[in-house]
Amino acid sequence: MTADLVALRERIAAITARPRAGASSPFGFPSPSGGGQGGGSRRLPPNCTEEATPFGTVAVRREWFPDDGSQEVGALSTCLGFAPDELRRPLFLDTETTGLSGGTGTVAFLVGLAWREGDGLALAQYFLCDFDQEQALLWAVGQCISQAGVLVSYNGRSFDWPLLQTRLVLQRARWPSPPHLDLLTLARRIFRPRLPDCALQTIEQSVLDLHRADDLPGSLIPSRYFAWLRQGDPRVLGPVFDHNQQDVLSMVVLLARFEALLGSSNEMHPLDRFGRARFLEARGFQVEAIREYQHLWREHQAGGALRATRGALGLRLARLLRREGRWQEARLVLEECWHTQTYPYPAAIELAKLLEHQARDPAAARRIVSDALRLLAVAVVSNAQWRADLERRQQRLERRLGRNESPALALTG
Repeated sequence: MTADLVALRERIAAITARPRAGASSPFGFPSPSGGGQGGGSRRLPPNCTEEATPFGTVAVRREWFPDDGSQEVGALSTCLGFAPDELRRPLFLDTETTGLSGGTGTVAFLVGLAWREGDGLALAQYFLCDFDQEQALLWAVGQCISQAGVLVSYNGRSFDWPLLQTRLVLQRARWPSPPHLDLLTLARRIFRPRLPDCALQTIEQSVLDLHRADDLPGSLIPSRYFAWLRQGDPRVLGPVFDHNQQDVLSMVVLLARFEALLGSSNEMHPLDRFGRARFLEARGFQVEAIREYQHLWREHQAGGALRATRGALGLRLARLLRREGRWQEARLVLEECWHTQTYPYPAAIELAKLLEHQARDPAAARRIVSDALRLLAVAVVSNAQWRADLERRQQRLERRLGRNESPALALTG
């Protein structure tokens, strides 16, 4: 029998010898035995204090920031479907973890939380001084979550929240589940047309005009934590706490920015306004989306700065107008897209549909489709999907016109 197998059996025996949990504490945490675990004095990161929980102590750094910004939530509530009372009690969440890929072996060693308190903002950063404090940390975080109207994160729906839920399962515990607003989803909808990516720091620089100084890259954070566990050097953790704090505070500013953008489109970059219109369309606000698209279309016709997306803009506007029964207006938009070679093939397909079904002019629809196929045949880069769609439509139209134009029987004497 190998030494590794002996050690494994000893570890299993030690685990099975632990006393079973008794009644559940709030949120389903197993009740601690013997007055809690993880007690005693521990080394703490700078500016942290120990706070008691039913499961021993947990390290936390607390700060308070004045917040005199607008707390209006009307536009967010209308567009996203959250209750106004929920949005007035946001809890901002960001975690720092021992790995970036998730999974059961990844632990959140730092959980940053912020909420509005009086005329300011309270920030609490719960830190895992050692892995046996995880139950205490999760309990403390759960107390904050139980008071939240809505949980606000940035990519938290895909990473932070599932990771924390996994840790809860391993601890045989549970939390309340407030509504979740992931700001990354909103950022992609609105800002993706003009930004190279929607990473939080890209949004900070390009949208919020915030620029971090000497920020620690996220990829280096896990190694800093492990270095602290091995050596206990408090200097390695300062940049980690600062990075987490900035992530949380940036979400506070970004939420207010989204409220302003969704409430009014004045003084917006044209591409942001296009993104806003796409978001309104996706949420079912068709009248508002048409109004935004028409404004941008008029700006494009007047030589505006939306040349890169004018084809997509024209198609989206035409489709909504056609859906609303305003097909004559949609026809004008599509004809301009076709004649100016702006997104010519999708425009030709949409225009052919409109001419056949709304204008009742299948001959004109066939001419458009034939012209588009000839143009596509000499294109530098072809598109098999467009070609198949155009050819299928051409065959339909020829069959229909063939039926309508079949010659009458000749008269015989």
